[in-house]
Formats: sequence, C-alpha cells, structure tokens
Amino acid sequence: MKFGLRLADWFGSSQNMVRLAILAEHEGFDHCWISHDVFMRSSFVTLSAIGVQTRRMMLGNTVLNPYTMNPSEIAMFLATLDELTAGRVTLGISAGALEYLDWLGLEHPRPLTRTKECVDLVRKLLSGERAKYSGREFIWSPECYMRFTPVRKHIPVYIGGQGDRMLEYSGEAGDGSLPLLYPPEFASYAVQKIHEGAKKAGRNPEDVDIAGCVWISIARDTEEAITDGLKELVAYFGPLLGKKGLASVGLTHEDFAEVHSTFKKEGLPAASKLVERKMLRLAIYGNEEDCIKKVEELERAGVNQVLFGSPLGPEPEEAIKTIGRKIIPYFRGR
Repeated sequence: MKFGLRLADWFGSSQNMVRLAILAEHEGFDHCWISHDVFMRSSFVTLSAIGVQTRRMMLGNTVLNPYTMNPSEIAMFLATLDELTAGRVTLGISAGALEYLDWLGLEHPRPLTRTKECVDLVRKLLSGERAKYSGREFIWSPECYMRFTPVRKHIPVYIGGQGDRMLEYSGEAGDGSLPLLYPPEFASYAVQKIHEGAKKAGRNPEDVDIAGCVWISIARDTEEAITDGLKELVAYFGPLLGKKGLASVGLTHEDFAEVHSTFKKEGLPAASKLVERKMLRLAIYGNEEDCIKKVEELERAGVNQVLFGSPLGPEPEEAIKTIGRKIIPYFRGR
C-alpha cells in the first residue's frame, strides 16, 4: 500500500500547499497530487514549487482535462516538470466534472473519446514521435512533435473518473487509475470496473496502480473531525458526484438538491449548513482507529494507493503527522 497527499484550494494559499507537501515528504508520503479545478489556483505553479523543494515524492495533477488544455500543452508541462524534478512526474487526466465545462460554454459531446485521444497524443509526443493524428476530436499535422527531448519517454498516466466507462478505460489504458472514492464504500465497485477494463484489453489487472481519492478528516474524536471545511467540501462537490457512488451509501442527487440550489443562490457557507450527517459518509472522518479501519476496507477492495485529500482535519499539519507516524507505519509494518 502506498500513500499520497492530495492538496487543493481548500488549504488556502499556494505557499501553504507547498509547506504541507514538504511536511508530507518528511512524514513518509509517497506521492503528492494537486487538484486542478476551474477558477482555482493553478496546479502547474504549485507543483513546480513543490518539485524544487522536495527530493523523493512523485508528483501529479488531479486531474487535467482535455477540454481546457490541449494535449500539446499537457505534454509540454509534463516533460518540463519531469526535467525539473529528475523524473518524478505522473499525469492525472480525465474529462472532469462536465458542469464546469458548461460554465465555460464548452461543448462536451464525447468526453471519453476526447480523453482517449488526448492520452494517445500525449504519449506519442513524449515518446518522440511525430504526432500526426486524425481522430474525432483532434486532427494534427506531421509538424506536431516535441522540439526538445524529454527526460523520460514514458511518464505514467493515471486516468480519473467515477463513471463506468471512464473506470473501465483506466483499466484498459492507464498505468494507474484515479477513482473518486466519494464515498469510500464505492471502492469495491470501482475496482471491479477497473479490473474489467484491464481484462478486456488483455492486461493483468494487477499492473494497474489503483490510486483511490478520498476525503479525510482525522482528529481526536468524531465530533472534532466534523469541521466546517468538511461540510463545505461535501456541499460543493457532493451534488456533482456520480449516481452509483452516491447510491453506495444510500444517497441520491435529490438529497443534495437543496444544498446545490442554496450554493448557487447564497454561496458555500450557507449551503454547508444544510449538509446532513448522512452526507458526511462521502468522507473518511473520526479518530486514528476509525480512519485505519476505513483504509483497511479500501485495501481489501483492491486499492493500491490511498490519496488523502481535504480537509485532512481541523489542524492539517497535525493530520499529516498522524497519518505519517501512525497510519502509514501501521500498513507498512504488516
């Protein structure tokens, strides 16, 4: 079992995210992932800063999408950051939440096709090929090739998602998969779909590194772990999650209807006040023992890497130390 830290705007400034990442490397985390969400801080800047101040952790985005970014720009970023960090970069990619694309007026009729073609093109570019291409989403000339030689010709690609087709595709073509395990109980179904995709492609499912994204809030007791930050996270993203994921803990989009409409009309603080206790099941929260039990369930489901994300806890630094000194050694010592 490997462990990653997943940072996002919920932790405030880019300087603070860099500080938390450096602490995580010191505490034994294997990977640092930075969210790349529309209208929030750019993961490119934050990851670059983390890259030059760390030495061991692998670095990745969760996730870049092929609508707001062209495959050429994704390949340029990856190759440059890989050069800067001596080969410690991974790519997290998916179509992402389609509602964000609606905000931008971007049509998205074939999100899976666009993601597949983007992955193909990024891999071609990094390998040194001329990426002449004629697809449904991208049509490129022979002039599409890298003008410098990447440090590595193969950078691991982790494909994110929560829907069936994207999960299967991550097993079919990904070096790894980034399933959104909100809630954690969705893990068994997600892993099953990833493995099905791998088998259809003639691959050994064990060759796919399944890096499950979870929200966590760890504290001395359950009530202390239920922070305003946790409720805001659930209010913001809960209404956008997949139907099957929500159903794994008995939730529906209708449960979030009032939360979502309040967010649009009155903002996130007002919406978070409507978050019910049952909605908190989208996250892992509680004391050290509670969190270990949930991670054990993820391990039994077939998750290879756990990505601990927002809010971490009422005191993020202490949460990172607890994970690094208690949870990670618990799993590595068995």
